[in-house]
Amino acid sequence: MRYKVALTAVVIATVAAAVGFAEPAQAGTCQPVKAKGVAKDLATATIFAQADLKQTAKSLGGKVTQTSTNCVPGPTGYRCKISAVVCPK
Repeated sequence: MRYKVALTAVVIATVAAAVGFAEPAQAGTCQPVKAKGVAKDLATATIFAQADLKQTAKSLGGKVTQTSTNCVPGPTGYRCKISAVVCPK
């Protein structure tokens, strides 16, 4: 009998915790985005990545607030990746 009561309490607590954490996403929250650019030289690859980021932010209807750029040389040139956060205007 005690086992059934304890099991029922655990099930109710689990359901209550799941419902408490299942909140809908709020409108107007910031979201992480990534952009990339590939070119033969570093400057052009960076410009392409920035243009991709600008277009992504525009399509989301927001503005870029934080960025981190990572460029590495590859066999055909440079690859730049930008990680950013886009927030509503």
